[in-house]
Amino acid sequence: MIQAVQNFTLIILYFFAYAFIGWVWETAYTSTRQHHWVNTGFLNGPWQPLYGFAVLGVLYLIQPFTDNPLMIYLIAVVYISALEYVTSWGMEKLFHTRWWDYSNVPLNLNGRIALPISLFWGLGGLLLSRYVQPVIAGWVDHTAATYGVFAAIVLIAVFMFDFGFTLANMPAFQEATKKLDQAIDAAKQQADKDWQAHLADQPRLNYVQRRLLNNFRSMKLPERHSSLTELRNAIKHK
Repeated sequence: MIQAVQNFTLIILYFFAYAFIGWVWETAYTSTRQHHWVNTGFLNGPWQPLYGFAVLGVLYLIQPFTDNPLMIYLIAVVYISALEYVTSWGMEKLFHTRWWDYSNVPLNLNGRIALPISLFWGLGGLLLSRYVQPVIAGWVDHTAATYGVFAAIVLIAVFMFDFGFTLANMPAFQEATKKLDQAIDAAKQQADKDWQAHLADQPRLNYVQRRLLNNFRSMKLPERHSSLTELRNAIKHK
C-alpha cells in the first residue's frame, strides 16, 4: 500500500512538472513572437496537460532503450505525434472547435500534426532524457520526500477546479462567438468596409472566453462566417 501511494505521488508530480514546463515553453515562445503576454494553455493555470501525458509516456516507453538515441528519438516522434493527433480530434469532437491547426505547415496530416513539428518532438525527447529528466527527478524526489502524497492531492484539486471552471465556460463561449458572428454579419450589411462602427447587440465575453479566442491563433470555429481576426477585432472595438 505504501509503495502504491509513493508511486502515485511520483507519477502526479512528474505529470505536473512537465505540464508546467510545457506551458512555460509555449507561453514564452508565443509571447516572444507576438510581443505581448500570451497564456497559451487551454486551462487558466500554468500547465499544459498534453505535455504532461506526452513526457510520462515517453519516459515509460524509452526505459528499455536509454542507451539508444535513435530509438529514443523515434519513440518520441511517433508517440507524441499520435497523442497530439488524438487530442486534437478528441477536443474538436468534444468542444466543436479545432484548437490548433497545422494546415499551413508542410507535410501535415489533416492539419492536426505535421512532420516538421513531429521531428521537433523527437529532438525534444532526446534533450529531455539526457538533460532535463535528471534535474526534474531531483525536484520530484525532494518534493515527494518533503510533502508526500499531500502535494499530489493539492495539485490534483487545483487542477480539477481549473478544468471544471474552463469546461463550464465552453457552452457560453460557443454561444457568445455565434452571437458575435451574427452581429458582424449584420454590421457588414450596413457598411462592409466600416462594419465595426455599426456593431450592435454585441455579446460580452468574460475573461476566460476572451483568452481562448485571442490566444489560440490557429483556432477554427465551424459555422462562423467571420474570420478569427474579425471576431477578435470586434472584441477590441467593444
